Parts: sequence; C-alpha cells; structure tokens
Amino acid sequence: MSAVLDADMRPASSAMQMPASDVIDVAFGVDKNYIVHVAAVIASVMHYAPDARFRFIILHIDVDTAMQARIEAMAPGAVFVWAEVGDDDLPPFADRGHFSRATLFRLGLEKLAPADCGRVLYLDADITVVSDVRPLLRVDLGANVMGAVHDPNVDAAAFGERWGLGAGHYFNAGILLIDLERVRAERLFSKAADFVAKHDRDLPWNDQDALNWSCWGRWLKLDPAWNAQRAMAIPSHDEPLSDAMKLRSRPRIIHFTGGDKPWIAGAYHPWSWLYWESVARTPFAAEIAAKQGVGALARFKMWLRFLRRWRWLSARP
Repeated sequence: MSAVLDADMRPASSAMQMPASDVIDVAFGVDKNYIVHVAAVIASVMHYAPDARFRFIILHIDVDTAMQARIEAMAPGAVFVWAEVGDDDLPPFADRGHFSRATLFRLGLEKLAPADCGRVLYLDADITVVSDVRPLLRVDLGANVMGAVHDPNVDAAAFGERWGLGAGHYFNAGILLIDLERVRAERLFSKAADFVAKHDRDLPWNDQDALNWSCWGRWLKLDPAWNAQRAMAIPSHDEPLSDAMKLRSRPRIIHFTGGDKPWIAGAYHPWSWLYWESVARTPFAAEIAAKQGVGALARFKMWLRFLRRWRWLSARP
C-alpha cells in the first residue's frame, strides 16, 4: 500500500571512525515519549539518502540503553551520539500543552554536540522527510548563522516590536540548518537559553521565540518545501498565504505543527500517511498503532486522502 515508489532502504556507508568532512550531522532533541517518532525521522532520512554517511546527534533525557540499541540497529552504517541533557545544561521549564522541556534541547547543541560538529541539520520529532536532505546541507548560508523557513503563524512585526528588535522576519525552529561554529563563537544558543530563563511564560513559542530573538536578522530564508507546515497544507487564516509561503512543488520535509500529530487517532492532516510510511521502516510501527488506537482502516483512509492531495500538489503550476 506504499504510495512513495523509491528503492528499499539500504544501509549507509560505514562511518564508524571519527567523522570526516563528508559525514552529515543530523541532530534531535527528545525525551522518552517522542523517541519512537525520532526513529521514524531517522528512517526517512536514510531512506532518501541510502549512500550518505550520517552521524545522528541525539540530545535526550530518559532514553535508556535498550531503546538506544533498537534505534541504532535500524541504521548500522551510521554513527550515533547520545548526549543526555542534565539539569544544569538548560533552564528549568514547566510543561504546558504539548510543549515539554525537550523543546529546549536544541539549545543544548552549542555545548553538547561533538567539538568537531561544524554544520548540523536540526530536525524536530514531528516531521517526516520525503527527499534527500543533502541539497539542504549544501545551501550557502553566506554571513548568516542558520537557515530556516518562515513561520506563518507568528506576527513577525509584533514580535520585533515586543522585544525591541525592529523590522524583520520570524522563523519556525522545527527544521534548522545551523552553522554551529558561528553559534558557538557568539554563544547565541546560550543567550537564547538565558532569554528563556528570564522570560519563560512571556514566550508563547518557548525556545523558538528565544532563538528568533538571539538570531534576529541573521538567518537565511529557505524554500518552504524544506519545512512544509500545517498552515501551508491546510490554510487556516482569513488572509491567504503570501506568495513566499505557497508550496509550488511537493514538500521535501513535512512538519506536523500543532497538536494534531499524525499518530493521534482522529487527528487530521492530508499527509499523515507519510508519517506511517516512515514508521513502517522502524520496529515500532505495531506498538505505536496499538498504543494510539490507529487501526488499519484509519491508515487506509489516510492513504486515500494522501493520494488525492499529493497528486493535486504535484500538478500545480
């Protein structure tokens, strides 16, 4: 019932020695509740770049060694770096809604990523990759510290005015191409962490707000296809999306923003099927489906919905 017709996933080339210049660093921040979804992201990353050499840097809390071993077994040709986030590494955070302290973990890359990590692709757990990520890693950032996609749900003008930043644009932090050398040199993520510690409840989008504050005006706008957010698939505002936010081709990374995650029974998203296709490449598909109560019929309906929207999108001028 697969709708994406690609070659079967093959192990990446061996990268078990110290990473070389052609090794691709991909990072995550996760707790034990989302680690199975990170496994699905890893599977999708490797599926579309089977001959690439990946190092997966996973900043985590409460992911035990047994789970780590299950995930590493999925990608025998990749290097895994498991960095546990301590209480002193990042500010405290009171869980609220679907946000937990793990949302701050990307800020820990400045201190916890390997010293030889210069450029890194950060990915949230609620995404699925549907293309080779290597073209994204080759994007020239120029003088910018990162590349990202604009967030259509946040009023950039209001944010800039609120924090005295002036005019500018606001990015979504779910997919970030990071020049970690520059970030470290200026302690930009440490400054963002301090900003969270100081303002906390005044930041509706938590560390994303803090990152926009610390990197205001210093990020490169990426093609929206690299972070196709829910509002791009299901416009929910009275005003139409700007031309810059309209998807003119199939997305390369789908980001299931908001509370309607594709693994939740009854949640709606036109591309939910692609999440389940990624999960099927992991050892966790059956347990996720059973835990969430998402049966075969529900997944079949997702597949039909996906086919309609995917074909329509590919035919757009």
